[in-house]
Amino acid sequence: MFVFLILMLSACGDTHIEPIDHYILVHDNSSKVWLVDKQLDGDKDYTPLQIEYKEIIVFHESRNAYFHTLKTLGTKPGIKRSYWLDESKNEFGFVGSKKNIVFEIVSMSRTKIVLKPKNNSYKYTIVLIPFPEY
Repeated sequence: MFVFLILMLSACGDTHIEPIDHYILVHDNSSKVWLVDKQLDGDKDYTPLQIEYKEIIVFHESRNAYFHTLKTLGTKPGIKRSYWLDESKNEFGFVGSKKNIVFEIVSMSRTKIVLKPKNNSYKYTIVLIPFPEY
């Protein structure tokens, strides 16, 4: 029994934990649709009340994102932006036509992403959730 325990412990000595690629949380190795669940400015909530006026962001593995309002989905093309993630700076951003939109990552998981604007690059803190099945 003691020999078995030593063999098991020595076999486990070569294992290591791989760091998580946070891009996978955003695009799920293909594409993923996120609903902008909240648009907050301090303690004020500016989220549209009706679901059809809310926005979605479709993140692709190619690092492109498409912004759509649910009401115009399928009738108008989305706004295309490239996105990036810099874990060393705790930043998430979108490349804009005139300026980049840069956020501080407040939290990031498979079920919720909270992004707070940096340097007044955007008006609202946004809370993203995976697009729900209705």
